[in-house]
Amino acid sequence: MPTYTCLLLCLSAAFFSCDEDLKTFKTIITDKPGEPARNIRGISLPQGFKNVDKTDTTYANWLLDIKLRQSTTVYLYNGDLKGNQLVQFSVLDINIGKKDLVQCADAAIKLRADFLFHNKRYEEIKFKVTSGDEISFTRWLKGTRWKEKAGKLVPYLINKTIRNINDEYKSFMEIVFAYCGTYSLSKQLKPVTSIDSILAGDVFIQGGFPGHAVTVMAVAKNYEGKKIFLLSQGYMPAQDIHILKNYGDPGLSPWYSVKDIYPLYTPEWQFESGSLKRW
Repeated sequence: MPTYTCLLLCLSAAFFSCDEDLKTFKTIITDKPGEPARNIRGISLPQGFKNVDKTDTTYANWLLDIKLRQSTTVYLYNGDLKGNQLVQFSVLDINIGKKDLVQCADAAIKLRADFLFHNKRYEEIKFKVTSGDEISFTRWLKGTRWKEKAGKLVPYLINKTIRNINDEYKSFMEIVFAYCGTYSLSKQLKPVTSIDSILAGDVFIQGGFPGHAVTVMAVAKNYEGKKIFLLSQGYMPAQDIHILKNYGDPGLSPWYSVKDIYPLYTPEWQFESGSLKRW
């Protein structure tokens, strides 16, 4: 992935507007009290709220079942500590590898691709690269490879027997991470016109150089229809994917309220209206 540096935003609580209705709710613990949540589904919800897992049953449930590490420390791809350890609520138990590849948009791409691979939906594992070309896993399995030429990715064929599908997937995704970014992903995803229709798996994204992307990991609502959601991010340099805190409303954190959402202030980025998109 191009090494464009994501803009670091130092946000003050004075910039945030809180949802007064949500601040009155008490927290309920979905895992054992005093123990860290074991997966996304186990993250505590405000009283009266329930996870919405019927909207896109397969993907939403897959995201909810992603395991969390017991430690909340975020490590870089090379084993070093991330400099800012204040933004994460928890850390996804997902291996990002030992290369500086799974950065901003790559984290959103990896979650979607891993879900598709896990469910053997190989034909859907395809992504636009920054040049506008599309690369796909099914073509990779048939022997197509790509090389950069004059700013484009040019396909060529090799003769190769597929021996280990997991190794092939890993190799293909390294190409994806190297040549895809927020710019290309924002072109690939479809705009979500109504924030109230937010679904687990949606992506808040600002495509550009620099840009940023965060994934909606879960959506919950109460009997009044009010919705809240969780966000995960990767960052630069490549680092563990983590659930973000909500600096704007510590009482609701790590959940965010759909009400009066824009501008959406996350600990290391600000998203404006129109930034919510869907696979």
